[in-house]
Amino acid sequence: MKNKKKSLTHDVYQQLKDLIIYNKLLPGDIITVGEMAERFNVSKTPVRDSLNALKHEGLVELLPQKGFLVNRVDVKDLLDLFQMRIILEGSAAEMAAKNISSEWLNNLIKLSRECQDNQENTYAFMRINYDFHMTIAKGSGNQYLCKFLSIVLNQLQRVLYSDLITGDPSDMYREHQELVQCIQSRDGDNARKVVIAQIEASRNRIMKAI
Repeated sequence: MKNKKKSLTHDVYQQLKDLIIYNKLLPGDIITVGEMAERFNVSKTPVRDSLNALKHEGLVELLPQKGFLVNRVDVKDLLDLFQMRIILEGSAAEMAAKNISSEWLNNLIKLSRECQDNQENTYAFMRINYDFHMTIAKGSGNQYLCKFLSIVLNQLQRVLYSDLITGDPSDMYREHQELVQCIQSRDGDNARKVVIAQIEASRNRIMKAI
């Protein structure tokens, strides 16, 4: 029963997160527990637990007596988030090139191939891309780096999605391949340079579009 409840909460959490990331719930929208419970045909408990988890990720904030507000991300927030992403992912890539295990490296190669196979499926591509970057962080061996990078990436998912649907997923796949090659060859310096260049290019495209 406990595992069933945990699974239900995870399903509701993922559905709510997708609504926010894929702009079905827009910044400034107010979400009520009752409304979402009715929408997903579940009790209020998994909805409330899911919204509290999203609050910790910075995607929503609690409005007492009203519900949860979908957070806005302004230009300063975006620049700060991209700066943190450069710091965290640059270090993660360099450390992963030195520390990654065979298991995590194989997972990374598999995810890179899955990105190629799902270039026409934007939703799947987004999830795989997130897992790809988090796998590099896990390969670094630093659990705190993983934790903070997850927060940053979750905050950026909405704008990264917008960038993806206006761009070419095959470009991102080629970037993944270049990064995997650096990590496979244990070239930490170039792994750092490659991932930073990719993040800066993404940041520049997004900032031009807003």
